[in-house]
Order: sequence, then C-alpha cells, then structure tokens
Amino acid sequence: MQEHLLNVNEDENASLTFEAFYKRFQKLTCSVKLRHSDQREMLLKVLFKTQKHLSAEEIQTLLKNEHRVGVSLATVYKQLLLLEMLDLASVVVTFPKKTKRYRLKHTFHHDHLVCVKCGKIIPFYDSVIETEQEAILSKHHFTGIHHTMILYGLCERCQYE
Repeated sequence: MQEHLLNVNEDENASLTFEAFYKRFQKLTCSVKLRHSDQREMLLKVLFKTQKHLSAEEIQTLLKNEHRVGVSLATVYKQLLLLEMLDLASVVVTFPKKTKRYRLKHTFHHDHLVCVKCGKIIPFYDSVIETEQEAILSKHHFTGIHHTMILYGLCERCQYE
C-alpha cells in the first residue's frame, strides 16, 4: 500500500512540529489550488495536537475556548469534509449516537476498534493483517492506495455491564 502523502518515517514522526506538518499541508493544498484560511490552520492545529478522535462539536469548542477562534459548526464540518476528501483525516463513527469523530492523519497507519455501547476508540496496528492485505491486493493484480479498517464490538468494560 502506498504511504500517505503527509506520513513521515518513524524518527521524523516523533519530532514533527506543527509548522513542518503545515508546510507539507500547504504544498498539497497549493497543488489543488486551495487558498490559505486562518480558520482551517487553527482547526488543523487543534487536530494535530490531539491524540484522540474528536467530534465536530468538540473541535468547535476547543477552537472557541482554547484558541479564541469563533467559527460556526457548519464551517467546522466544511473543513472536516475537505480533510476527508483530501484523505488527511481518519473518520470513525461511534455508537450509540452514531457520531463522526475525526483525527488528522499525520502518524503511521493504524486501524480501529470501536465500542458500539460507549463509543470508546482503540487504535491498533497488526503487521499480519497488513501483510495479508498486501497479499490480497497482489492476488487480484490491484494497486492499493488507501484503506480503513474499523472493527465494531463491545469493549471489555461494556461486555460486563
């Protein structure tokens, strides 16, 4: 599978600053003729600094409370849709409310376990699964570009409630 445009190697990833990430983002958006936006930059900063998936409402609240940026929920959704279309954000639907949660793709590839009862998201990486996916692509003479694997079930806590 091809590496994502904004992915970096493990050593770079550990020390990647927002400024370095944003330079890469600007090169990508220039290639699709997308102009700079302060609101988009602040939204990217919020997503860059978080280690968890956030809902659009949580992003709007962080922008307002921590960065003093007033932005409508519609604008947040519009920017998140753009990031989805550019394959720069991973999206996980959590249950029971079926909330879309977003995380910026600036780290190495991983998949997700999602609890359908409490909405907990557990990222994971399994080299056996990734190797098997490569074999499947090869068997079907297919060139993989991107994939998302989300396994839905009950987390340990919810299994016993």
